[in-house]
Amino acid sequence: MLNAETPRLKFALYGAHSSLGNALLCELLSRQHEAVALIDDLNSMTVRPGLRAKTGDLFDAVSVSQSVAAMDAVICLFDSRSVPTASGDAAAVQPHDFYQAVDALLSGLPKVDVERLLLVADFSAHGEEPTVAAALQRIAAHPLKWTLVDAETDGEDLSIEDFANLEGLPGDDRRVQLRRVAAGMIDELETPQHLHQQIHFRV
Repeated sequence: MLNAETPRLKFALYGAHSSLGNALLCELLSRQHEAVALIDDLNSMTVRPGLRAKTGDLFDAVSVSQSVAAMDAVICLFDSRSVPTASGDAAAVQPHDFYQAVDALLSGLPKVDVERLLLVADFSAHGEEPTVAAALQRIAAHPLKWTLVDAETDGEDLSIEDFANLEGLPGDDRRVQLRRVAAGMIDELETPQHLHQQIHFRV
């Protein structure tokens, strides 16, 4: 619950349709923050108080800057199947790898004075992919206030409603576990403890 010491913040989220993305949206709204889901199809998201949707392309710096302007922080769930990309001819020629996403974020956020980035990926699954290694080298040297989160997006079968009322559910319930992961991520954004570090969340 929001209190007098916790300001209402605006967060942009890439990967909102994933199960973890919906857990994050539920957590943000329960704390009375504002959330903007960055998606391909505006009709795929039901807006509600505190939540709105915008289109955007994660892999294009100009699109990133336009989509995240006026936000306090950006959360990117890179492994979500629902991260927005370009359409038409642009989609056919544009790289959609981890390096391109990181390049677009690191170039786009500073253009609109967004300083905080939570970049989430299953880094253990990506292993030694050359694009990932190159992207991590680049982000390590960047002055942006970033935190890497090693976590899975856990599919796209759970909605915001699935996370709304967890009372009485056992601690090993997947919804409870994902909501705890989401809470840990939002805690990090509200009170940064791991700037320029990688943290791990596993269900």
